[in-house]
Amino acid sequence: MQVNEKTSSRKKSQTKGQATEEASLVADIAAKSAARKPAKKSRRRATTKSVKIIVNGEDRVRLIAEAAYFKAEFRGFAGGDTVRDWLEAEAQIDSMYRVKD
Repeated sequence: MQVNEKTSSRKKSQTKGQATEEASLVADIAAKSAARKPAKKSRRRATTKSVKIIVNGEDRVRLIAEAAYFKAEFRGFAGGDTVRDWLEAEAQIDSMYRVKD
């Protein structure tokens, strides 16, 4: 019995030693990766241009009316304010289109 107890205690100490070694390796790796400099980010920006489509006055009003209708439809035509729908739609359309003089 004594031999088995000594053998098992040696195995336990070896296992604890291995676990300690592994923990120190993991800690070293974590420290090294934390010390690394972050990768440089590209400063290159997209060169897309914002282009507004030109519409005449009649088309602008038609687009605003459709957008206001869809806003009311989205809320199920319940409640809300038609003037507010119109003004929000107008702002949306004006941000997307340019009116032809």
